[in-house]
Amino acid sequence: MSMLRIENVTKQFGGLAAIRDVSLQIRRGELSGLIGPNGAGKTTLFNVVSGFLAPTSGRIFFDGDDVTSLSPHILAARGLVRTFQGARVFPKLTIRESLRIASHMPQGRGARRQPVIADVMQEFDFERYADEPAGSLPSGVMRELGIAMAISTGAVMLLLDEPAAGLSAEEVANLQRVIRRVHAAGVTVWVVEHNLHFLMGLVDRAVVLDAGIVIADGPPREITQQPRVIEAYLGSEAHAQG
Repeated sequence: MSMLRIENVTKQFGGLAAIRDVSLQIRRGELSGLIGPNGAGKTTLFNVVSGFLAPTSGRIFFDGDDVTSLSPHILAARGLVRTFQGARVFPKLTIRESLRIASHMPQGRGARRQPVIADVMQEFDFERYADEPAGSLPSGVMRELGIAMAISTGAVMLLLDEPAAGLSAEEVANLQRVIRRVHAAGVTVWVVEHNLHFLMGLVDRAVVLDAGIVIADGPPREITQQPRVIEAYLGSEAHAQG
């Protein structure tokens, strides 16, 4: 059964279509990715799905209901929660205080029972940072805190927007473990990421966008062998590094 269904969604900015006639489904309990070159429309699609942008046309269904016109806070209350590129935390609050605020978010139909803060602290190994302001945390821990806050709201589906951006190799490895644990706890996870290596070691399925259009959908190691994906994604990477 699909947790998220996107039907023929287009988003235009003036005369430019950032995403065009996108249709796809994310199955309940899935750990999947969304990849593509810079400017492919990945973040725009996430913004539309999470209610931060209204689609120009098309419909979005979450847990069987049409949620096309719902605002971000209503979607989050129903369990569809997203993170953003870079960490968004309360810099002067401690981890425990930040999680407490997230856990007080109103809940609607479909959200999971909000976890006990002490359990989240233990699960994410936050105890050693418990009394430090979030703004002083290492980048990787700050990124993990953003995910922990999302989980503390009672999320059933988590949209992660480039969670590995700017992290060291060790921080990336830790982040992969965190995401796998969140997924293993029953949360459906969809990850936008420009770091193809990060996704290859994390997800079982990836959707590829290029110029706002879905050009591939399947296991990462298979789709990255497709000529169209190589040309659109890997080719642009090679050109940028050349």
